[in-house]
Amino acid sequence: ELTAPVQKTPCPRREYTLLLVYGIVAAILIGYLMGGRARNYLAQPLRGVLLPALALAIEACFGLLAKRWEPALWLGWATCAEYALLFVFLWRNRERKAFWVLAISSLLNFVVIAMNGFRMPISPVVHNYPIFENIVSRVSAGEMVEYTLVGWDGPLWWLGDTIPVLWITPGLASVGDIGLAVGIFILIQEIMCPKAQKRRS
Repeated sequence: ELTAPVQKTPCPRREYTLLLVYGIVAAILIGYLMGGRARNYLAQPLRGVLLPALALAIEACFGLLAKRWEPALWLGWATCAEYALLFVFLWRNRERKAFWVLAISSLLNFVVIAMNGFRMPISPVVHNYPIFENIVSRVSAGEMVEYTLVGWDGPLWWLGDTIPVLWITPGLASVGDIGLAVGIFILIQEIMCPKAQKRRS
């Protein structure tokens, strides 16, 4: 997900993290309201939890790498490594229903990124909202190497960042991003309310 600036010197990575944190906090609160407990995680912990952390670390380094080397030399390899770590993590936890939602959503994001030179495409919808002007200028200037502006004829543009999110922290989301949010919500409910999940089964 690409998020809009809220300060004079915006940090899209930080805003994306805030949106993720808000979603996780909301899911945990709902889990408690449904009678769940966070300590239930200890009964069946996730396998390979460091893998997604490493994937996020790789993406966090994109800006530093771009200052030293031309993105064409490393962006594709780095993106493939990032998603390889995510898919290994998902495969190791494939017995959880939520992970199939996460796997399909991750695959959608990877496919559209790969089809656009290993950059997440931003659809022309971004031009309809003045709040996103700084994003357009930064991507156009090459300051955000993991994104690219595309037209309506861009490869699979409808899977890119094309869904406006205008509350809390304004931004643009992809179909895959929405799926990831749903998958994380389901996962937290599975972890906190395992008895409820078994009853449904």
